[in-house]
Amino acid sequence: MTVLMVLASCSKNNDGYTITGTIEGAQDGDTVYLAQMQGFFAFVPLDSTVVKGGKFEFKGSQEGADLRFIVASHDGQPLGMAQIILENAPISVKIFKEEGKPAEVKGGQSQTLFSEYEAEINKMNEAITPVWEKSQDSTITAEEKAKLEEQLQAAQMNQVKYMKKFILDHNPSAISDMLFAYNASAMEEADVNEVLEAMKQKNSTFPFYKQILKEKEAAAKTDVGQQYTDIAMKGIDGKDMKVSDYVAKNEYTLIDFWASWCGPCRAEMPHVVKAYNQFHSKGFEVVGVSLDNDEKAWKAAVESLKLPWPQMSDLKGWECEGAALYNVKSIPANVLVDKSGKIVAKDLRGEDLLNKLAELIK
Repeated sequence: MTVLMVLASCSKNNDGYTITGTIEGAQDGDTVYLAQMQGFFAFVPLDSTVVKGGKFEFKGSQEGADLRFIVASHDGQPLGMAQIILENAPISVKIFKEEGKPAEVKGGQSQTLFSEYEAEINKMNEAITPVWEKSQDSTITAEEKAKLEEQLQAAQMNQVKYMKKFILDHNPSAISDMLFAYNASAMEEADVNEVLEAMKQKNSTFPFYKQILKEKEAAAKTDVGQQYTDIAMKGIDGKDMKVSDYVAKNEYTLIDFWASWCGPCRAEMPHVVKAYNQFHSKGFEVVGVSLDNDEKAWKAAVESLKLPWPQMSDLKGWECEGAALYNVKSIPANVLVDKSGKIVAKDLRGEDLLNKLAELIK
């Protein structure tokens, strides 16, 4: 492990990355994408190229390391896929036609370490799979199911323990930084803080570490009891507006984060409309902050959902600056603010919003 860490620190490539590869069954002119995954197996292309002389190539620059996918297609039909760790290093990829045969990937030190990490995690998963399968058996007794679930929980804890040790053992490094970002949500708060402190002690400058610190700072600033943070964006009419334009004028203001493409957000809107209709005359206001990037879709949704309150958006999707100020990681999300600007509640869904307003507005 130590040798690999030394090599990683000595072989930093400031010239960017070059990805070269071949795809069995591909023809010259076939499209190859460099993509990232969002949500449940939704690939978002970041770059594209075409096969030439039986090979493909990407060039670029990457801060730190991150998980990416090489996705190939012929006439819109998939040819194959490879998972890579993208970093500033030479990376070679060989995608096979045979179904189920994994791609061969050779990359930088982050790729090497990730392969080691993934092999251990896969071994743990294989060991616990029979237990999980048995726990799904509808014929077992409640006592048997409880014992199996205890085993599954213990296995999960062992995985998290291994993740944390791997991250700390390879700190500071791009792969440690990446794995921390991907697994922090599975860790206890104390473990997250321990890793952050270890990274701080090693003077980490990797991007995910800096982003996590920024998010924790935003979360602390927007806890219940804290003063709200103002948001300034363009309104749906294209004019500049601020949340503060409404907070001081109303007893309570709901900052509502949503998007036209978000199914759960649309499903939640009848509850918000009901609360608005019931309490608006008593001093309740809503300000919608949309994570849309399609202006037409945003405006159409406001109209079709019949949302009567002010709306704002910077049309940056998940890069919405207002959402970042409140560390919004999923939507729908909301923050309830009183007239003085104090946050009194967060993420009120369904009847909870009505009940909270009934408690506050007499």
